[in-house]
Amino acid sequence: KLGEVEMNAGMMTRNIVIGNRRTTIRLEGAMWVAFDEICQKLQASPHDICTRIDNMRNGVNRAQAIRATVVKYLRLSMNTNISAHDAFQLALMASDANADQE
Repeated sequence: KLGEVEMNAGMMTRNIVIGNRRTTIRLEGAMWVAFDEICQKLQASPHDICTRIDNMRNGVNRAQAIRATVVKYLRLSMNTNISAHDAFQLALMASDANADQE
């Protein structure tokens, strides 16, 4: 739930539709909580957000791309006064630019 602190390090699996294809993504529970909060702030479905991340992932696996985008989004949100949409766009670009370095 939004605003609820959850320290669940256990892995959770979700079925996500990227484009027109269903895929399974496995992330830590706490990462899914943060991801869901981002979806709420952006007023977008998890499928839409995963599709946008997938389009920018440049060779890294989907779970890694989602984790990197979530962490970069949260860092940008905490350290700047930019909108949620701008923070997400910058996180996407940063994840793409750093894909080869991580």
